[in-house]
Amino acid sequence: MKSPIDIFGLHPLPAPPPPHAWWPYVAIAGVLACAAVIYAVVRRRRRALPPDLAALRVLEATRELIARDNAPEFSVQVSNAVRDYVELAFGVRAPRRTTEELLSDLMHDASPVAAHREELGAFLEYCDLAKYARYALSRPQMTGMLDSAETFVRSTAGGVS
Repeated sequence: MKSPIDIFGLHPLPAPPPPHAWWPYVAIAGVLACAAVIYAVVRRRRRALPPDLAALRVLEATRELIARDNAPEFSVQVSNAVRDYVELAFGVRAPRRTTEELLSDLMHDASPVAAHREELGAFLEYCDLAKYARYALSRPQMTGMLDSAETFVRSTAGGVS
C-alpha cells in the first residue's frame, strides 16, 4: 500500500554527465582566469604614474610638514621621495644605500644624473644631516630642500628610462 503523501512513486536518478564533459568547464575557467589577469594588468598600467609625476606628488604632499615645523619627518619623506624616484627612473637600488654608494652608482658619464652631481650630492647630504644628526632645519631651509628636490626631479625626468 502506498502512503498518501507519495502520489507519484519513485523517480529515476538523473543520468550522470558523460566522462568527456569536463573540458568545457576547464575551458570556461581558463578564459575567466585570462580575462581576470588581463583586467588586472590594464588597470594597473592605467593607475601607475610615471616616476617623475609620482615623486612630484609625494614632494607636494610634504609641504604641509613645513607649515607644521616637523623637520625630522620632512627630511625623511623628501629623501625617500627622491631616492624612490631615482630607483624607479634609473634602475639603481637607492632607498637602502648610503649617500656615497648611491652617488657612486649614478655618477658615470652616461647617466642623466651626472649633470646634476653636485646638487644631488648636496641635497642628500643635507637630508642625512637632518635625518641622522638631528640637524634643526628652519622653514626656509626646508623650503629650499623641497625646491631643490622638485628641480632635480623635473630636470632629470627627460632621462627616465
